[in-house]
Amino acid sequence: MLGGQQVGAGAGVPAARVPRCTDSDLFTVVIDTLREVGYDRMTIDAVAARAHVSKATIYRRWDGKAELVVAALRDRHVGVHNPPDTGSLRGDLIELLRATAAICTADCDLMQALTFAMRTNPELERLVRHQVLPAGRVASTAILVRAAARGEIPPEAGEREMFHDLAPALTMSRIIAHGLPADDAFLTQVVDEVLIPVLRYQHDRPSAA
Repeated sequence: MLGGQQVGAGAGVPAARVPRCTDSDLFTVVIDTLREVGYDRMTIDAVAARAHVSKATIYRRWDGKAELVVAALRDRHVGVHNPPDTGSLRGDLIELLRATAAICTADCDLMQALTFAMRTNPELERLVRHQVLPAGRVASTAILVRAAARGEIPPEAGEREMFHDLAPALTMSRIIAHGLPADDAFLTQVVDEVLIPVLRYQHDRPSAA
């Protein structure tokens, strides 16, 4: 008894604090669940239970499964979106492809599953095309702006849609379609023989009469 009141056995002992689930923790659960069961079978209930958060917590931030998956993908690919500035166009492009290759190698199965899911889920397709894919261009655009400022490429090179598609397409094709490693020898070849020539190409201008 204390002060006329009975003190329970646990009195004065602070309750164990459950570690807070951060966005990064939640996104890891989302990616792991996608790998294991695929997009169609993944549910907010399963993610919430596995991450030890309430569904209400998730729905306060994201409208549904598609939005949550897209947020996780954007977070996972942040390394691709922010490659280092090496001081040269060639170095920047090699680092960009290295980051892309690392993601493709680690997420080959995930990317294939999501590509299939996008064909049957219009909302997922719309969000990936408008939020995930454009984010990848932030890095490549920054590389071109720096290269043009250095005088390594003509200013109009940044407007070439072909470049933005070539860099990831060649890397993904090598890894996913052909099952071959995207090692430095391959990445350097792509940069030297494909990407830089495309960026330095200049249309012939008609001569003055």
